[in-house]
Amino acid sequence: MYKTIKKCRICKHNNLKSVLDLESQPPANSLYLKGDDPAVEVALRLLYCHNCSTVQLGEDVNPNYLFNNYLWVSGTASGAEKYSYQFVKKALKKIEGLSSEKPYVIEIASNDGTFLKRFIDSNCKVLGIDPAKNIAELANNNGIPTIAEFFTLDLANELIGKDGKADMIFARNVIPHVKEIHSVIAGISALLKNNGVGIIEFHNANLILEEVQYDYIYHEHLFYFTLKTMSDLLERHGLFCYDLSSSPISGGSWVVYFSKNKKLKSKKILELEAKELHSEINSYDHWLLFSENVKKHAEKLKKLVNDNDNKIIAYGASARSSTLLNFCGINSDQISVIIDKNPLKQGLLTAGSNIPIVSLEDCKEELKSATKILLLAWNFKEEIIDELKSLGFTGEFIIPLPGDPRIISTIDKIDS
Repeated sequence: MYKTIKKCRICKHNNLKSVLDLESQPPANSLYLKGDDPAVEVALRLLYCHNCSTVQLGEDVNPNYLFNNYLWVSGTASGAEKYSYQFVKKALKKIEGLSSEKPYVIEIASNDGTFLKRFIDSNCKVLGIDPAKNIAELANNNGIPTIAEFFTLDLANELIGKDGKADMIFARNVIPHVKEIHSVIAGISALLKNNGVGIIEFHNANLILEEVQYDYIYHEHLFYFTLKTMSDLLERHGLFCYDLSSSPISGGSWVVYFSKNKKLKSKKILELEAKELHSEINSYDHWLLFSENVKKHAEKLKKLVNDNDNKIIAYGASARSSTLLNFCGINSDQISVIIDKNPLKQGLLTAGSNIPIVSLEDCKEELKSATKILLLAWNFKEEIIDELKSLGFTGEFIIPLPGDPRIISTIDKIDS
């Protein structure tokens, strides 16, 4: 089911050093039915490569286990839905004048096609590629042509033979997941037109460090890229970053735009390069400091959750919540249920912490008498807090991240 790595996945050197040990945990999306056997636990460790500075996990979990039957659906998050319009608007500006009247756009790990739908609405020919057969079927049923496969260099060459090369290829919050990383980036390089535009969105490692976002560390996320380490990876395959924008997804992400031809770097790229150099984000010592901050944070969060006479409700059975719950030792002894809007998760138990996942509808009455909610989906806190208040919840929220865990009431101004 998993293997421990001996060499860096990027540069193949064996000079790897431990940064953070989050202890053995089940893969985050190993949700299960009551009565079933729980998932096997796997070490969850961050390693630092002293040769290329890439931060990565120490174990490879079998990708088929992780992704063949996926539980995250983009369209269930209103934040992602709103952001999809902004993303596509910016993306299309990058190929103005470079492509035909009907640009060919490919998304790697396209999920339910929420983002590709915006490209269809903008008169683009699209193709989605996603290994999760259940999600690919959903996308195809919704009119988004989608192939249920892992993207590789071999698949890229097959697609070139069928429909030619793409004007744009984008991959949102997936490249850090990829075990066969060099095959995927080589495939993008092969499939992209010479004047085409590539886009990769990835979680901002600077925010992970500054805001102690260790909940983003789980077995699906093999890599924790900075601009430097992402740029270095792309350049190994003849791809060059030239512009940058920010994304609200995952609590803060970067979107890099790249091409086969070297272009003048934008002011935003140059500024971030300088910031990373000054902050020493790519140094081993910087990540060790993060490790110490994680341990302090976990103790504070445990205290806030344990300082309650009765069990409390939680909101958001995301993969990142699994890391938080398991490392902090928070489970069904302290949490009665976790509310989640994703119907694929409802009726299941969380991996390791064994907490029932329920729909918002099933929890409406309980909300009215609840005094405290642990907001695990803290990166969507504004929309969640507004909704729960409208349903009559008048208690307090435990906000675990970013930064120190804290309690706010329904009458407090929500911090951004």
